[in-house]
Amino acid sequence: MSKKLIDFSEIDTDGEIWELFARDFLQELGFFIENTPDRGPDGGKDILVSEQLTGNLNRYKFRWLVSCKHYATSNKSVTEKDEINIQERVDSFEADGFIGFYSTIPSSGLNNRLVGLKNNGKIKDYRVFDSKLIENYLIRIGYSKLLMRYLPESYKKIKPTHLITSEFIPLYCASCGKELIESLNYEDYHAVICRVREDNTITNTRKIIDVYCACKGKCDRELENEYFEKQGAMTSWDDLSDLMIPALFIKRVLTTMNALRLGSVEFTDDAYEKEKDFILAMSQKVLREMTEDERNRVVTLLSMPPYL
Repeated sequence: MSKKLIDFSEIDTDGEIWELFARDFLQELGFFIENTPDRGPDGGKDILVSEQLTGNLNRYKFRWLVSCKHYATSNKSVTEKDEINIQERVDSFEADGFIGFYSTIPSSGLNNRLVGLKNNGKIKDYRVFDSKLIENYLIRIGYSKLLMRYLPESYKKIKPTHLITSEFIPLYCASCGKELIESLNYEDYHAVICRVREDNTITNTRKIIDVYCACKGKCDRELENEYFEKQGAMTSWDDLSDLMIPALFIKRVLTTMNALRLGSVEFTDDAYEKEKDFILAMSQKVLREMTEDERNRVVTLLSMPPYL
C-alpha cells in the first residue's frame, strides 16, 4: 500500500544510529552479527552477518556483507555511485552475498548491477531491505520494541501489535476469513465486532447468542441479514478502530461486566467464549509492550493457582 506508516527520517542523518538499527533489525530476523568491519570505500558502514542454511544433506553457513545507506531526509534513491566496489567488498570480507539496508529505495541502475553480479557468479546472492520492506517487518508481531526504541514518533502513530501470550492471537472476519488485527495497521474503520442478541421486552433482559467480527460493508450486511432472517435476531456493534482507543476498550469491557452483574444480559456458552477470545485478541492492539521482567513475572504468576 502507498500509505506511509513509518517516518525513517526520525533517525539522525549522520548514519551511525541507522547502522545500529540495521544491526538490531537483522539480529531480530535471526542473523548472527559477526562484526561491523568499518567504513566501506564508498563511505558507508559495512556489517558482516551470517545465517545457517539447510540443504538436502547438510547445514552450512552463508555470510552476508551488509551495506547501510540512510537517505530518508533527502528521499533520494541509492545509486551505483553510492554502492561502489560491491564485489571487491564482498570478497575482501570472504562473504557470500550482499545485503543493501536502505531507508529509501535502490535505483534501477543499482538493481541491474546487483542482478548482473549474481548472474555472472561474482556474488552468490543479494537482498535489498528498502524502506517499504523494513516497514512491513516493523509493523508485524514482535518488532514493536525496535520501533519503540529507534522510531518513537512512528510507534505512537501506528499502535503496533503486541504479543500478550506466547503466540499471536488472530481475529478473523466471520464471512470472508480476512485476518483483522494486523489489517488495523493499514486500514481505519474497516471492521466491526458484533453481538447477536435476542431481546425480551417483558423481562427487559437481553440474551447474546453469538459474537463475531466482520469487514464493514458486504460481509457485515450478509451476516446481519442471515441472523435476522433465520432467527429474527438483532445485532449491535462496535468499530474495531474505536476499540483501539484504551478508554473505549475498557468501557466496553466494564459495561459488559456491569450488565452481567446486574443480570440484564446473558451470554450463551459459545457467545461467552467468543467474547473472551475477542478481548484477548484486541488486547494486542490496546495494551503496551511488556518488559522482559514483566514477561517473566507473568509466567511465574500464571503457574500459581488462581485466588479469585
